[in-house]
Amino acid sequence: MKESVYLIGGRAVGKSSIGAELAQRLGCKFFDTDTLITDACGCSVADIVGCEGWKAFRDYEKRALCKLITQERCVVATGGGAILHRELWLELKQHGMVVWLMADPSILCKRIECDHHSVLQRPSLTGKNICQEVGDVLKERNPLYRETADYIIDTGKMTIDDAVREITQICGARNRE
Repeated sequence: MKESVYLIGGRAVGKSSIGAELAQRLGCKFFDTDTLITDACGCSVADIVGCEGWKAFRDYEKRALCKLITQERCVVATGGGAILHRELWLELKQHGMVVWLMADPSILCKRIECDHHSVLQRPSLTGKNICQEVGDVLKERNPLYRETADYIIDTGKMTIDDAVREITQICGARNRE
C-alpha cells in the first residue's frame, strides 16, 4: 500500500471495525477520528455534544482530520459527519483513496439498536427515533459520500473479513497502476 485509506459512511456501516482489521492486514497505522477526539477531550462524543454542542464536536473533528493529512500510509475511520468538512476532502484525496462503506438504512438501524454502546456514545442529530434519523441523515449525506468516494462497498450483507479482503484487493490493484 502506497497511500492512506480513508473510510467514510454513515453510522454503523463498519468503518471502525473494518478499518482496524484492514490496517492490521496492511501492516500500517489505524486512526479513528471519534477515538482521537474522545481521547483528547477525555469524554465521550455524547458528553462533548451535551456540554459543547454539535458545532464544537464538528470543530474537533475538523482539527483531527487536518492532523491526519500529514500521516503517511495509514487507515482512517472517519465519523459519519466528517464528510461535511468538504474543503478538506480534496486535500485528503491527494494523500490516499476514499472508500465509502454503505448499507441499507434498515440494516444500519438494526445494527444500532443491537449495539447498546453505540446508543450511549452517539447522541441524536435530529431528536427523531433512530431509524427515522438514519434514513434522514443518509438522504442528506449520501450525495456527499458518492461525490467524494473513489470506491463504494456495500457492507450490509458482508462480514468484516469480506470487506477487508475487497479493500485489500483494491489497494493491490491501485499499487500496480
